[in-house]
Amino acid sequence: MQALRRAKDRDDPDDSPRYCDIVVTIRRSAHGESGRAEMFGVPSDEPFDSLIDAMRAGIDYARKIIDKEIAGISVEDL
Repeated sequence: MQALRRAKDRDDPDDSPRYCDIVVTIRRSAHGESGRAEMFGVPSDEPFDSLIDAMRAGIDYARKIIDKEIAGISVEDL
């Protein structure tokens, strides 16, 4: 899981908060080989209150992808 820091807009004051987008990487690896990986952005309408909340959201989202609970997203081809 990664937190990708968003760039500030030109109109933002210097002391305005910087927000992050959360991305999870799911990799399937075989013994002795490097597996393919795919990155998925965690959808969020509001900024997370803390890094811990962001991490929890990323972990929950990755689990839902693996468990096939999110329509249109699959890791079957990894």
